[in-house]
This record gives sequence, C-alpha cells and structure tokens, in this order.
Amino acid sequence: MGSHQDIIDALIRLNLVSNVEFLKLTELGGGISSEIYRVDTSSKSICVKRALPTLKSDRHWHVPVERSEAEWNWLNVANDIIPDIAPKPLGYDDQSNLVVMAYLDPKTFRNWKDLLRTGKIDPVIAGDVARNLVTIHNSTTNKPDFARQFANDEVFYKIRLEAYFLAAGRSVPEVNNHMVQLAADTAAQKYALVHGDVSPKNILVGPEGPVFIDSECAWYGEPAFDAAFCLTHFLLKCAWQPQWKLQYLACHKAFRQTYLDHVKWQEHEEMDRRITRLHLGMLLARVAGRSKVEYITELPEIEMIRKFAVHLLRQEIATTAEVAELWEKEWHVT
Repeated sequence: MGSHQDIIDALIRLNLVSNVEFLKLTELGGGISSEIYRVDTSSKSICVKRALPTLKSDRHWHVPVERSEAEWNWLNVANDIIPDIAPKPLGYDDQSNLVVMAYLDPKTFRNWKDLLRTGKIDPVIAGDVARNLVTIHNSTTNKPDFARQFANDEVFYKIRLEAYFLAAGRSVPEVNNHMVQLAADTAAQKYALVHGDVSPKNILVGPEGPVFIDSECAWYGEPAFDAAFCLTHFLLKCAWQPQWKLQYLACHKAFRQTYLDHVKWQEHEEMDRRITRLHLGMLLARVAGRSKVEYITELPEIEMIRKFAVHLLRQEIATTAEVAELWEKEWHVT
C-alpha cells in the first residue's frame, strides 16, 4: 500500500482527517488480494483498503488495481438498495487507489466463515444472505446505467473466468471444452450487478443481519455466478468439517430455496439450471483451478471432488437440489 504517510495524505485529501490529528494505523488481515488498515483517530475508527497489483499467493498473478474503484461503486449502490448491507462508504481517493469505509468491530460483526468452521451453523443466516443477494440482483436487473458503471469485463475475466474455469479446464482436459464454454457463456450474460466474491469469509454476521464485504470483483453480468459461488462453499465445507455435513447441507438448501423463490427477472427453472452449471464448474475450479480453496488439502478429498464435478458436468445435471442430493450420497452423510 505504500507508507503510512501515503494513507494519511489520502485521508486528508478526502477531508476525513485533519493534518494535525494523531492517527494510529493497524494493519489487518486482507486476504491475498489487498492490504487493509484500521485507522484510529481521536474520535473514531475507519477502515482503509487498496487492491494489490500482484496477489500475495502468486507473484506471477497480476491483476488490475481498478478493482478498488469497483468496490467503492458497489458499496454505494448496495447500501442505496439495502441500507447497511455493506460497510458505509466514506471516500475513494483515485490518486492512491484507496477505498475508505466504516470500521466494523469483529466483536460485534462475526466472520461467517469462522462461525461455520467452529460449528456455529445457522441455516437462517444462509437464507438471509440469499435474500439480500437476490434483492441486489433484482434491483439492478436490466439497468443500463449500472451496466456502464460496472463494465469491468477485463478484470472479471482475469480474476474469475480465467483463474477459475479456464485454468481448471487446462488441468482436467476431459472437461476442458465444458469449462471453456462455461466461461464464454458467463462472460456473455449482462443481467445484473454481481458482487463476484460471495464467500462466507466475505460475510459478517451483525446485529441486523449479514454484511457483505470485499466487493472488488464487482461486475455487471451473470448473477447466477454469485449464487453458485456461495453454494459451492457449503459443499466444500462438508469435506473440511465432515462432522457438520448435515448442517452445511441445510445451509445449502436454505440458500438455494430462498434465492430461487425471490428471483423476479428469470424463470425459476432456467435460473436454477444456470446456477447449477456454474456450481459444478466452481466445485472443480476450487480444487483444480488457479485459486484453490485453502482448506481442502488431502489428495483423496481433492480427487473425490474432482471426479464428482467432472461426472456431473458431463451429465448436465439441471438443479442445485440434485447436486446437493448426490453430494450427500457421495459423502455418505448419516
């Protein structure tokens, strides 16, 4: 991100602090794609974030830093649709590519991934996440202004379609044609505003419900991508923490039913079909693509997931419920 002084200078330009205030900067965990700081002033705490040009996980993985502006725009649009669905946006400094937002105390806003990992698994939360997500999608459907504002096709291609589907296809040649077509079909859809990273690690569970963070992949395109992205994590967690398989599957059911029940711009069956296809592609991508999920490390589990996804991609399974049912049988959930 640069020096602390660079951050302070940006905050002064945004009139969020004065040049005589004492500021304390604390670096926070920002995953692999960004650096994040908590900035404490005499009266408040704020959060500053900037996307990195090279991901921490791969020194050869270079991605456009315009992701910061996409995140700023998504925060504003989402909060206009559902107040407090995301941290309150406070400012964007294009000179330093810095996004400033409200700081959310982790004692009050619990990370959903941490809750799921430790057995605090509530399908109601999954349903709430789906309801808020589909509200964003419904509210931005067929809106030319949003399509222009979030025409981030190049960024989304590099960090999602290429890194997930095309990379996985190269690793698993028997379904390479499927993955190439999936990437092309997804890129061609221009329906609604997509968050692009709806993972439990990017959902905070607050007093008033789920809060979405880390929207730097925002793109106007295929909303089925968001739904499939989240659903995939529920299934992968069955392999991560198998003692809670049934609870994770209950979250999968609550999410898919809530999302599909509330879609207003597409027929239920067609939406389910598109989500299912992406869901299977992502299952494969998270063990065979460039951005592998970090908590599935044992070779037998990786191979089982790979075989499961490959088989169903070839079968052209049509519903997310079928995927969950077959997954339950595959993992011998009792």
